[in-house]
Amino acid sequence: MRRKASQENLLLRLIAFSLFLLAFGCPKGEPLTAQKAEEILRGYQFGNEPIYAEVPQRVWWSPKAPQDAYDVKALETLRNLERAGYLTVTESHDGDTTSYTGKVTDKGFTLIGTAPSKRGPCFRATICFKKYDGLRDFERHPTEPTTGHGNLVWHYERPTPMYELFTTKIDKELQKPYASAVSFYWKDHGWHFDVMVKKSAV
Repeated sequence: MRRKASQENLLLRLIAFSLFLLAFGCPKGEPLTAQKAEEILRGYQFGNEPIYAEVPQRVWWSPKAPQDAYDVKALETLRNLERAGYLTVTESHDGDTTSYTGKVTDKGFTLIGTAPSKRGPCFRATICFKKYDGLRDFERHPTEPTTGHGNLVWHYERPTPMYELFTTKIDKELQKPYASAVSFYWKDHGWHFDVMVKKSAV
């Protein structure tokens, strides 16, 4: 009986200790403020976040797949890179299909990488950098103190020599302010955030 009572007492102590840890040992979310929201984001922001542009390694068209506006920009980009000495471009004709295929030169080897894309293998290069300007228009939820949202404002800056060569870049105007809509919330004993709208003009 004494052994059983001892085991019961030990079990009760363990339960009490567990309840104590749940009540006092786990961090609790304090009311969310704009300053706290900035701190949450700061750990995920790069000081110099590179921005890339891409162009297909092979640009082609045919009567069944006519040349479109993007093909024009892609070919212009290949020619720009060729004139700068970063690529060689070969023109070929196979029946009704016209193709232009780029190949990286020794000069371009350290600046131009490759990656998959919807139009097949592509060339990829850093064209500028993303600079974060801070959180704006922060609002805390009226009834949930650990929930809020705001706009993270940023812009493109510091263009590389590739910036003007890649005419395939889309909506990458320098120094123009953009914003990402971000929501903040406390969950599983920690702060989290979700990007609701990745990019919009300010």
